[in-house]
Amino acid sequence: MKRYQGLKAMRITVSVAVAAVITLLWIEYSDLVLGAMGWIEHTQIIPAGMALSGVTILFWLVMTALFGRIYCSMFCPLGVVQDVAARLGRMSRKGSRRDYHYSPPMTRLRYCSLAVVAVCLFTGLLIIPAILDPYSMYSAFVLNVLKPVWGWVNNAVAAFGVYTGWWTVTYVSVITASLFGIALSVVSLAGVAVSAWISGRPFCNTICPVGTVLGIVSVRSLWHIDIDTDLCTNCRKCEHACKAHCIDLTDHVVDGSRCVGCFDCLTVCPDDAIFYRPDRKQLSLPMMQSLDSPKIGRASACSGTSASASMNTDTKGMKNALNTISDETISRTS
Repeated sequence: MKRYQGLKAMRITVSVAVAAVITLLWIEYSDLVLGAMGWIEHTQIIPAGMALSGVTILFWLVMTALFGRIYCSMFCPLGVVQDVAARLGRMSRKGSRRDYHYSPPMTRLRYCSLAVVAVCLFTGLLIIPAILDPYSMYSAFVLNVLKPVWGWVNNAVAAFGVYTGWWTVTYVSVITASLFGIALSVVSLAGVAVSAWISGRPFCNTICPVGTVLGIVSVRSLWHIDIDTDLCTNCRKCEHACKAHCIDLTDHVVDGSRCVGCFDCLTVCPDDAIFYRPDRKQLSLPMMQSLDSPKIGRASACSGTSASASMNTDTKGMKNALNTISDETISRTS
């Protein structure tokens, strides 16, 4: 649908801008970005939970209840990493191998992961939440991997400027993380990126504790993805574009608890049959009635009796008419 192209473009713009600011926030060696945009860290759910910021958590719960999981699609930096990896993964495949398909929710795994994170937060064991939280995972990768690399590049440029006399760049003190910290950051982010390359956004709907909490709220969000069954021709293009694997075209239902609000499905439907709206398509009442309803049963029985009686009467009348015609024919012949 062309009407949703602007909505999707806005979502991509916001998500890239947020990810860029968060990257600069952790990669820089001065306090320039930190002083101007440091507040953005406080919009992230797990850090807000660790800081006992009830206002931030309440804000995102309300926003999710209204608009679905827009946090996952616009304000999570790890979501951008997954979107890029998923895009590159689809481009690398050909034919039907590019298509996503509906899969049942892994409810048990989602709630087990959330329970583990909740217990660790209450007991003060923060290493596991830091590993599973998407914001912490991304910021740790920037700090442990990208920031030292940026520091070395900065010092190399500064040294070249001193050697040639062309410019002056301030040297920075590069602080490297431990080998374990670097390895953990690389393995964690690489694992999420590879899973996104293969299958879209499985991390968001299986292990991510933030996704599970928001999914509980978004299952009945006011604004949501809805399919018009009167217009849908089951081309399955929306299902094939859904990297959350949550569009079930057998029942024409979108699992709101797993929909990450990427809006990819809205722009591929050739029949204008899928919408992002506050109301839900309802089937007409006769189609929703049960065939074994007592009223329908009695009506069917009465109709059947009347039809049978009428058919018997018509049959007798036809037989009498045929006998009369036969007798007249015989008499004329004689």
